[in-house]
Amino acid sequence: MDTYSRKRSAPKEPFDSEPAAKEKFNYISSRVRISVEGFSHGRPTDEIKSELINHFKSCGDLISVEVPTDPILESRAFVNYHGHLAKERALQLNGSDIGNWKALVKFAPREEDLDYQVSLRYHRSLYSDLANDKRFWYGIAVLGYDTSLPEDQVKSILTEHFSSCGVITHVFVCTPDECTNIYFSKKEDEASAMDLNGSKVGGFKITTMLLATAISNPRLAPGDEPTVGYSIPAPFLEFAREINKKRDDYMTEWRVKARRERVIKARREQAFKAS
Repeated sequence: MDTYSRKRSAPKEPFDSEPAAKEKFNYISSRVRISVEGFSHGRPTDEIKSELINHFKSCGDLISVEVPTDPILESRAFVNYHGHLAKERALQLNGSDIGNWKALVKFAPREEDLDYQVSLRYHRSLYSDLANDKRFWYGIAVLGYDTSLPEDQVKSILTEHFSSCGVITHVFVCTPDECTNIYFSKKEDEASAMDLNGSKVGGFKITTMLLATAISNPRLAPGDEPTVGYSIPAPFLEFAREINKKRDDYMTEWRVKARRERVIKARREQAFKAS
């Protein structure tokens, strides 16, 4: 899917306030997605995209236009808006002429797409597996150590420093944030590690803080609004890139399989009609 998009500024108020939480929720929930059919797939996608932008930009706050690059998998283009008023205005263009073709315009919630549903289910399953992984239920963040050291050395030094607290299940060194997350197998081990707040590591006074985990910050249920004090569990942030790659790899295989099945189905239908 080839996409045109422009950047929008996210809510600027800190997320630790009630107004900011509601603003972010309303901002996301007010997005509208419209599908458009009727164009010829033999034309360049840039040409189709330009026509759609010019035709639909007057309906509201246009975020992006997506034009399919594989007509076998997807025959629709999508126009994305911010604001519910754009939905009604765009739907009024159903049947209108765009150049030499007539537009079939429909409301298309992303939640109705099979591709989206498959991706969402798999994505959620990966995060669910991570949330249920006991290795990441208890942990602390450590700051204040010598950040000039290489990551492997930081990991080794901090592992040794906190080894007396209990069984360490995972250590994640985040160099950009100058912080290291250390996870333990038990709640009491986590408490023992917190007691080392203010201790010295290689002459540096360290600070320890409790991490947001799947235990201390359970995942929001679908449709729930974020509340003040909620934090995304630290492991979700640590493994986000890895999880996204797994999802993308899975969806690549799924799309290839779906395309193959559609081609086979189309050939069977053609053969049936010809017989």
